[in-house]
Amino acid sequence: MTIQDKSELPRNIMRQKIGDSIESRIAWYREMRENQPVSYNQEFQVWEVFRYKDVQEILLDHADYSVKKTLPENFPSTLSKAEPPRHRQLRSLVSKAFTPRSIEELTPRLVEIIDSLLEPALASGTMEVMTGLTYPLPVRVIAEMLGLPAKDQERFRVWSYQLLDQFGKGAHPDNNELFHYFSDLLEERKTNPQADLMSSLLAAEEDGARLTREEILFMCLEMMMAGNVTTTMLLSYALDRLSQRPELYAALRADPSLIPGALEETLRYDFSQISLRRTAREDLVLDGHEIKAGEMLVAWVGAAHFEEEYFPHAEQFDIRRTPNPHMTFGYGIHVCLGAPLARLEAKVALERIVAHFSSIQPDPQRPLSRKNGHLHQLGLLFTAAPTE
Repeated sequence: MTIQDKSELPRNIMRQKIGDSIESRIAWYREMRENQPVSYNQEFQVWEVFRYKDVQEILLDHADYSVKKTLPENFPSTLSKAEPPRHRQLRSLVSKAFTPRSIEELTPRLVEIIDSLLEPALASGTMEVMTGLTYPLPVRVIAEMLGLPAKDQERFRVWSYQLLDQFGKGAHPDNNELFHYFSDLLEERKTNPQADLMSSLLAAEEDGARLTREEILFMCLEMMMAGNVTTTMLLSYALDRLSQRPELYAALRADPSLIPGALEETLRYDFSQISLRRTAREDLVLDGHEIKAGEMLVAWVGAAHFEEEYFPHAEQFDIRRTPNPHMTFGYGIHVCLGAPLARLEAKVALERIVAHFSSIQPDPQRPLSRKNGHLHQLGLLFTAAPTE
């Protein structure tokens, strides 16, 4: 089986087993956790892992399970592919330019952007929120962080999803307009540093080591892809559910401190299709099964998130769930560096929405839909909150 085929493994397995229904997905997860928690899929030639403790072990144990062979071999050694000790060095360097404090300082600008994006909904009482809010918000934020001109932001959004498609198919995002755009911008920042993330990455240093030009370029590409797509999905899923569960929306309006918990539950529940792939570095044993060096494993993170031992009443969507030890952003050394940004963008967006609107409802003319595997449309009806 080719790399391109293997990149589609989880989607193909899911489609073959259960289709797209979340209810059937949860039922399949339960059956596999109880009866075949670690099993070999002969057709796709991969090991499938379903229980929380086993998924957690695979993601945490980078000594036995590698990320390298799950990505295209010619993909550069950025954070998603690098192994210790270079991974620790890369993460330390990037963290210097991407600190929690620097992320939190974005809040005032986020409020400005979100309020401007919500103006059409205030005026008309309706919005297709994918094109009106959940797409443009993360694009504008990450574009400003990287120092991209405003005129390029729409191209930037299109590039993000093109890159996601290329990455998913095992393609190397080289020799294209996007790569050369960032390359030219990097050369400009070398001679004319700005107060942006790309300039910060150029300046970051750890024990005399710096990020290479290639690492900076592909770090920007990864952040563009993950920062845009993850925030769009998180906020879209949350708004869809809140529009259909008015009692949940009312609870958030009454107590906005519940918003972070609602988002964490969205990450657990509505990202239930998520899986992560690893490759065994050497012969090993997992739950009594002998796994050979070089064999691939699909760790069904989504299945782990419905295990009762870790998530009581797991099939219920509970905005007050605590603790909520989901692994949607990964686990161990390969946890997503952009997770704090995605969380902050979605939190501030929901805070502004509950402040502006007394209720939101689904627009029956524009229900949630997908196109080419991505969320595509979500129409909502907005009722403005009374002004004091």
